[in-house]
Amino acid sequence: MHSLQETYKAQIEELVRASNRLAQIGFVTSQGGNLSYRVAEDVILITPTKVAKGSIQFDDICAVNLKGEVLYASEGRRPTGEWPFHTRIFAHRPDIKGIVHAHPPILTGFAIAGGDWMAKPFLPEPAIEVGPMIMVPYAEPLSEELAQKFDAVIEKSNGFLMENHGALMCSCEGVYRALEFLEMMEAMGKSILVAKVLGNPKVIPMADVMNLERVIKIREMPMPGLKGVVNSLSDCFVTEE
Repeated sequence: MHSLQETYKAQIEELVRASNRLAQIGFVTSQGGNLSYRVAEDVILITPTKVAKGSIQFDDICAVNLKGEVLYASEGRRPTGEWPFHTRIFAHRPDIKGIVHAHPPILTGFAIAGGDWMAKPFLPEPAIEVGPMIMVPYAEPLSEELAQKFDAVIEKSNGFLMENHGALMCSCEGVYRALEFLEMMEAMGKSILVAKVLGNPKVIPMADVMNLERVIKIREMPMPGLKGVVNSLSDCFVTEE
């Protein structure tokens, strides 16, 4: 076993478990999606290119540094070609440990349709744990341009829709927690669609959004987004009263 695999065995196993789960719940198809886990300041575990997430095993996981230089890859494996936006996010968000990029059907539908539905506070838990899902303008997959598109928004939330592409979720707790956040936002997306069928979806009023900060303090949670940029939920959300 490679020394890096020995050192980060538990984290690699978590990354494998999250990858397999992503496929099981239908958030990726074929070889789509990618996940990463920062395990040290300049060590990032990341899924390989051209391997279906449901098939990923321990020895498939690669490692890169913040420059994208390969620290480890087993024979026949290379890091996902979308490593540039993973490393760029980690560089801009030192608090982030886990990133999941996938194509959940409901969230991807919102990413195709456009608009700001997923950026509104419809439910308490998504508001305080993820923040708004901010739309990132379209850019070619695997490109440096796509990585750069995150610069304007990455400090303002933990969740993002990638226009005509999919969704991306970050977590300061690890990669599996990022997957759980993605599941939560997919569920909120379904609820919004049901509300649109039944009538006009109503957001939580701003005064009540601000009251949710008490929950954050009681549960000793960080604000969604980078500390110093997001110091209050009012820095995240703009609601119609």
